[in-house]
Amino acid sequence: MSSKNLLTETRDHVLYVTIDRVEKHNALAILIIDAIGATFRDAATDDTLVAAVLRGAGRKTFAAGGDLRELAGLRTEAEAEKMALDAKAAFNAIRDFPVPVIAGLNGNAFGGGAELAVSCDFRVAAAHARIGFVQGRLALATAWGGGPDLLDLVGRARGLRLMSTGEMLEPAAALEIGLYDAVGAEGEDIDDTIEAFLVPIRKQKPQSMRAFKAVSDAHRRGDDRAAMHDAETRMFIKTWVHDDHWEAAEKVLPSKKG
Repeated sequence: MSSKNLLTETRDHVLYVTIDRVEKHNALAILIIDAIGATFRDAATDDTLVAAVLRGAGRKTFAAGGDLRELAGLRTEAEAEKMALDAKAAFNAIRDFPVPVIAGLNGNAFGGGAELAVSCDFRVAAAHARIGFVQGRLALATAWGGGPDLLDLVGRARGLRLMSTGEMLEPAAALEIGLYDAVGAEGEDIDDTIEAFLVPIRKQKPQSMRAFKAVSDAHRRGDDRAAMHDAETRMFIKTWVHDDHWEAAEKVLPSKKG
């Protein structure tokens, strides 16, 4: 699906989703958050995909968090709870997407935008793209699942420090602690950085990528070891009996001579 501020296309087995609200620093209006969730839920059944990319339009901002003008009208506990849970459900569509989702940080990600970035499996950033959990500057806390995601990625103490200080991390620092997975060269277009990151992933088969993501999701959910092993076995069986496996095997097995 595509809407005025959310553009989508599928190309070479990859879903591309772009938040296109440059004039508002790609602020996450409620309708955009809902559209992101719907887009990933709808695309989850596409078994030809090996990955998805979520990025912002322009160069300055990946996403600037919630649209403060819109959210200023939400004053009650019930309204705050509904907004937080609805957005978390939309971000869960990214977390639960059956193949890896890459956040393409074309620019800075802060506040709710940082939460959106860490809801993805990987983060690939432009050389100038910083990230910060700055919710405390507005006397707020994380709301959309970004707090637990951050702690999972960088560890409890470091994650707590980043939230407590509101530090905007430079790309090199984010890469060093594992918050970023790749950073482009100075002056390199983010699209080129993303495509370079996708090269080895595109060589995989969709069913293999779904299997890898299923095991990763079981680990993220905190499933016990038996459940993770069950998920691994279930997905392995699907890949084993698939024609793609046997075609690949025939290329490396010695040919039979009669």
